[in-house]
Amino acid sequence: MDIFRILFIIMLALYVLFVLSFIFLEKRKTNSLISWLLIFIVFPFTGFLIFLIFGRDMSKKRVFKLFNTEKNLMKEIKQKSEDIYDHKKNNLYKALKESIQAMELTTRMSATGVHFNNKVKIFTDGQEKFDKLIEDIENAKTEIHILYFVYIKDELGTKIRDLLTKKAKEGVTVRLLLDHFGSFTLSGSFFNELKAAGGKVSFSFPISLINLQLNNRNHRKIVIIDRSIAYIGGFNIGDAYLGKNPKAGYWRDTHIRIQGPGIIDLQLRFFLDWRNAGNTDIVIDEYELKENNVRGSVPLQILSSGPDSELETIKLAYIEMINNAKDYIYIQTPYFVPDETLNDALRIALLKGVDVRIMIPNKQDHMFVYWATYSFIGDLLPLGLKAYTYENGFLHAKTIVVDSKIASVGSANFDKRSFKLSFECNAFLYGDKIGDEMKEIFLNDLKFCKQLTMKRYNERSLIIRIKEPISRIISPIL
Repeated sequence: MDIFRILFIIMLALYVLFVLSFIFLEKRKTNSLISWLLIFIVFPFTGFLIFLIFGRDMSKKRVFKLFNTEKNLMKEIKQKSEDIYDHKKNNLYKALKESIQAMELTTRMSATGVHFNNKVKIFTDGQEKFDKLIEDIENAKTEIHILYFVYIKDELGTKIRDLLTKKAKEGVTVRLLLDHFGSFTLSGSFFNELKAAGGKVSFSFPISLINLQLNNRNHRKIVIIDRSIAYIGGFNIGDAYLGKNPKAGYWRDTHIRIQGPGIIDLQLRFFLDWRNAGNTDIVIDEYELKENNVRGSVPLQILSSGPDSELETIKLAYIEMINNAKDYIYIQTPYFVPDETLNDALRIALLKGVDVRIMIPNKQDHMFVYWATYSFIGDLLPLGLKAYTYENGFLHAKTIVVDSKIASVGSANFDKRSFKLSFECNAFLYGDKIGDEMKEIFLNDLKFCKQLTMKRYNERSLIIRIKEPISRIISPIL
């Protein structure tokens, strides 16, 4: 037996040992386990490398570490919101009766509470959103904190970088945090002038030969200015989000601007992400995380989720919203790849006669995810789902509104990646006023949609019929 055969047998034995250890030691859901086993079988040996890059489980790692003083401060902030909630509870039962149960569930399972009296502005157009954001940055007096998944070196990216540099030169504290994979096209020198002016730039989960982890990314999009204005939603930074990419066309997304006490939890979220990127210049108890004087009428709660936690907070909040729906559920998402629990919740809602509508793009930007989306939509159509494809460009909004009582806007898609693999952040909004506004936005978008009926779905091509089951099989790891 020659040396190469011996080496091959040793490598094969090690590979089999690895696969067996994965089966018995990794506490994964059955569908995810089967998907990975198929990868190991179809791609022997290279399947191990694919797993190292895309498959490692972070749920047992303490990604965001807190000092005791910070834990106490966060408890105090949450307790204060709960005290206000208890004080207002009798009136809330009259005004927000249908939302009380959801409020109490999300508060119990998260580190944040519901903050009342916020002022919320909804943006559905990139030009309008970035015009306002740029205006707010120009007016900043003390502090600018920015976190985005994608930052592109183009006209908009350059304009915002130059503005941040200008503000840093004026003495404003500028902290810019980007996901290393999402913003991988940026050159190392792009932010040199900003850093020379005193601005600080960091990257979440940097990729290197030592750390090839690509799967778990910081997908959040958050801006906090002077601790008095905050942004959260689906827009990233780049000309494409202004509709300047001919391939994507008009970019239809949703973002919100917040003024009021709810900002405090977005600030805390940024602090934790900033520290996880290796920065030590912020200690939370050194900051006056106090409420500003702006008052509005919207109760809201900030929920974060990620692969560092077994509890899929945002998904559970979605399920609670769906379970309590009596009239309608309107969902907009570029990717619809639900797990069994979320799929069953939607099935039950449809069987109860709830008007469930889902709007998706009419084109793909991630091939396998799109055809998995198509497949899951097809499952629900016979139960009465009303599905629509957005025809006026690319739909990237991640929203849900239920009965005009509760809505959500943020970075989380309706897919397993957002629920389990990526770090996400959403704002949950309560009350008729904001709910009606979200409902009207959805209904207005229907003017630019084509309904995906059962007849239209059944007429899909043979190629699509082949793509769907393949995409669905690997959907747990997409």
